Amino acid sequence: MSFIIWTFILYLFGGFNEESPHGKDFKISCSTCHSSKGWSLDKEIYSFDHSKTKMPLTDSHKDINCKMCHPTLVFSEAKAKTECVNCHTDVHQQTTSNYCDKCHTPSSWIVNKITEIHQQSRFPLLGVHTMTECQKCHKSETLHRYDVLGVECIDCHREKFMSTTQPNHNSAGFSTECSQCHYIYSYEWAGSGFNHSFFPLTLGHANVECAKCHINGNYSIQSTDCYGCHKKDYDATTNPVHLSGCYSTNCMLCHTTNPGWSPVNFDHEQYFPINSGKHSGIACNQCHTNPANCTYYCLGCHNNQSELNNNHSDVGGYTYSSAGCYNCHPKGNAGGKK
Repeated sequence: MSFIIWTFILYLFGGFNEESPHGKDFKISCSTCHSSKGWSLDKEIYSFDHSKTKMPLTDSHKDINCKMCHPTLVFSEAKAKTECVNCHTDVHQQTTSNYCDKCHTPSSWIVNKITEIHQQSRFPLLGVHTMTECQKCHKSETLHRYDVLGVECIDCHREKFMSTTQPNHNSAGFSTECSQCHYIYSYEWAGSGFNHSFFPLTLGHANVECAKCHINGNYSIQSTDCYGCHKKDYDATTNPVHLSGCYSTNCMLCHTTNPGWSPVNFDHEQYFPINSGKHSGIACNQCHTNPANCTYYCLGCHNNQSELNNNHSDVGGYTYSSAGCYNCHPKGNAGGKK
């Protein structure tokens, strides 16, 4: 009889009050997970709500075995806690942050919004960079390391810069700031983005190949003087002959940058008015009979020497010559100098 009493006392004050295998701070009722069938988890009555904890089970976490995160029955010792890296191996080897949820979701490790994520970094993906594979820039043996890279163009494109020969960027002393010439939204290395404002490429210059002016790959600052590039055109012109010494090498005095060297607007008024009076509209070769020089010849039209002599009989110093005509009539008017 006494044995039965002592057994009952031990049951009341020993076994019944034995500390829970889930830890002394575990406050959840046993009936939440267990039944009278035994201490195994009874899924028919299981009602523990994990969403009320610091680690709600969503997506792929809902299907994993509890022991994957809770290796012991003391659930507060869960190795995962609430940080992914405590449970998941960092395949990026600390080259990204410990916050996996910046790129990944609980449903999958596959990243579907890398461009959107990259826009928040030091190097937003623009233009052709949005289509470039990560490993083109982030090179590693594991293909999972994302070491911090430089954000300047030359940091990735130095090999391209050094190997370019048309033109040779290195020998020409080009800047390594690629965006000075190239457009980041372009899908090729066209140089349309180069700021040529020191010599605007308009009209006849708009479609000229760079090498036409930058001979032998010399891309140092060239002269903006027309004659510097167009000396051959100037020397070869025969109608009229520019080498006669009559025409300035400042092409802009007569020409514009329109293709074909036309229209030509030679200001003849500063020498002799031909836009009004009897000389208006006459052809150049009527006065300038030799295209090889700019000598004028008044007597080609004013060729009645007898009449001219009579009309100038009272004019001192009169001579029957083109130079004599011009000396007295520099404006082409009959009354002489005015």
